[in-house]
Amino acid sequence: MNIRGILNGILLLTLTLTTLLVPVKPVQSAASPQQVLLLYDSLAKGTTKEGNVIELQRLLAAYSIKVTLRSLDQYEQGMLNHYSKVIMVRNAADILITNKFYVEDWEHYQGQYLHIGYSPPASLKKKLQLTTDVMYDANPDLQIGQFSGISLQAQDMLYIAGSQGTQSLGKLIFQDDSLQAPYAVSKEDAAYVPYFEQGNVSALAMGYVLKDWLHITAAPKVYLAIKEIYPFSDLGLLTETAERLYQVGIPFLASVRPVFSNTDYPAMQRYLVAIKRVQSNNGSIVVNAPIAMHSTSTSNMDHSLQAKMNEFINLLVQNKIGPLGIGAQMHWTYDKEYSEAGMGFFDSVILYPDENVDYMERSDTSKAFPSSLYSVPIDFLQDLHTSNNVLPELPMDTVITVDMPKDMEELEEMLKTLEQYWVSFADYKQERHQVVTDVNTITSSEGVISMNGQPLSLNYTPETVNSDYRYTEEQEKSFTTLFNIQNQFFIVAIMISLLLFGGLMIIGYRLYRKKYLK
Repeated sequence: MNIRGILNGILLLTLTLTTLLVPVKPVQSAASPQQVLLLYDSLAKGTTKEGNVIELQRLLAAYSIKVTLRSLDQYEQGMLNHYSKVIMVRNAADILITNKFYVEDWEHYQGQYLHIGYSPPASLKKKLQLTTDVMYDANPDLQIGQFSGISLQAQDMLYIAGSQGTQSLGKLIFQDDSLQAPYAVSKEDAAYVPYFEQGNVSALAMGYVLKDWLHITAAPKVYLAIKEIYPFSDLGLLTETAERLYQVGIPFLASVRPVFSNTDYPAMQRYLVAIKRVQSNNGSIVVNAPIAMHSTSTSNMDHSLQAKMNEFINLLVQNKIGPLGIGAQMHWTYDKEYSEAGMGFFDSVILYPDENVDYMERSDTSKAFPSSLYSVPIDFLQDLHTSNNVLPELPMDTVITVDMPKDMEELEEMLKTLEQYWVSFADYKQERHQVVTDVNTITSSEGVISMNGQPLSLNYTPETVNSDYRYTEEQEKSFTTLFNIQNQFFIVAIMISLLLFGGLMIIGYRLYRKKYLK
């Protein structure tokens, strides 16, 4: 063998060993999410603007945006250099920016900028040729997107009095003063929104502004989700709800609570059977985040969430149930433990408004998901009534949520509401979703759910669960025969004693009577 052949052999061996020893990085299934730095001067507690920062976080999550949240006081030098998109929320007109690091960095910032509320910076006012004013006790009508005639009520509404060379987004019509003003304006990479509150339709308007500012082009969809489904719910009524929705042609999501123990009990088996029947009636299954319980002491925190969620998802797969996502309160995405251990199995989420905020390991940066639905209660439909009761297109992917009916009356009322508003609900499993555990991979695409590469049949014949279940192990018995004989002996002895005592009482009575008669 010549020297050249030897060198080629050594080179080939080196390449082979490199391939075997160097770990292969997984291929990213989706592009990295857009990132936004969200700054605010105050949370406006005790005012009508309280909660608008949290609402903005939910809206950004609906567009799959990774958000870093900071107050102006917590701003660190150089942060603006790491973000190409920045949103500033100014809730108070009398708060001055005293953080010198922000003031210095802002002078050199060249990225996209969205300003909400009071005190827009001088550079933004110059670019948009912007002037503002305040309307007290305002009651304007809002027009934006396909919506019109939606009434807003505000104690003091900052509005755009004038701008030039800008694109108007929406319109405010003040009836009393016959005044019209754009809801928001934008030019190139800059935008301004003077008024935004939580709990009214300005949140919907902000959704349109964000869609334009973020350059989102995907067509939004509307879904229906049934919440608050537990093992101890009325499972017969759950099945009836699924069948009635199927009959009227409404696809829906069922957000089911996980169970981490006693999964072999008949009650749990009946729960799984009910979930399968929901799935067979065109219901897409999502796992609702469990109620997180942990000690306030860091050393005693419960870190078993990942193992428990993994086990429950695998249990669903074993029972031919294909979960496609997770439903959780929004603050879960800002918690390192919850977002990874609880939500890390899923690439699709439904984010509900926060109710019981309980962080375990809080983070100022959220976890973003390729599919994220903005959730609103069914009453939201009544707030957006139109002349023909047809819901116009919303700016972002939205899920209308309703708690599982408690009785037939609530079920009929829910169906009546859904039929009244003529909402065209989308089928969740038509979109791409993926759930991965230690041993299972569940995917959906174009209406087909697959488990480990095998299509899942959604046809299901109901089965009866055997309730003859021994909940505790029978204890080993000893001296059983001896104890039985002993018990029988004592019973006989007591009966004889009672007979003798009765006989003595009769004899004594007769003797006493004779003595008395004499």
